[in-house]
Amino acid sequence: MSSKSAKAPKPLSPLIQGWLVLYNIASLVGWGAVLVQLVQSLVETQGDFTESYAAVGPLVTIVQACAILEIFHTIIGAVKSSVAVTTMQVSSRLLLVAVCHYFAVPAVREHFAFSTMVIAWSVTEVIRYSYYGFNLVGLQPAILVWARYTFFFVLYPLGAGSELWLVINSLESAKAVSFALYALFGVIAAIYVPGFYVMYTHMIGQRRKYLGGGDKKGKKKTE
Repeated sequence: MSSKSAKAPKPLSPLIQGWLVLYNIASLVGWGAVLVQLVQSLVETQGDFTESYAAVGPLVTIVQACAILEIFHTIIGAVKSSVAVTTMQVSSRLLLVAVCHYFAVPAVREHFAFSTMVIAWSVTEVIRYSYYGFNLVGLQPAILVWARYTFFFVLYPLGAGSELWLVINSLESAKAVSFALYALFGVIAAIYVPGFYVMYTHMIGQRRKYLGGGDKKGKKKTE
């Protein structure tokens, strides 16, 4: 008995598609501005990363806070991503933004890890939102597909390592607030390495799928 062909994904309504296009463009512009301002600050200060938070901290907070909308996009089915995974990814970023905002100490705001974290975030997001934006209008520029599934080899370790460093550096400040917050940050720091491994290997699998012919098994099942 032949199996039924897979149902084609339900097309987005023009209203939702238009909103997602605008959202991706706005996010691209926001993260592009963060990247330009950070690079400009580092150039003008001759690489003084202690000035990076003052240069881009407030803008990073605003742009990253807007990513909360991505959770609602998954909840209403506007995008196919997992609600749990999207919530976890957005929440982890917001945690770092909150750490840098509320713990105004040199070990956090003036550490080089803030600069490397923001560089990793902004380059990743400029690529990601460009990729999604073009996909929404039916285009897939080869250079963006390649960048999306190649740059993560460097950007993921750089970003995750920087985030972990800042979390560890914030432990003393968290302890001064409460032991519960200190313990929470300790748990978060402990799960960073296994969490990074899961996300990193997932992206390697996605790279094989999109750039390395990873669909062969799937094709055999449908033949």
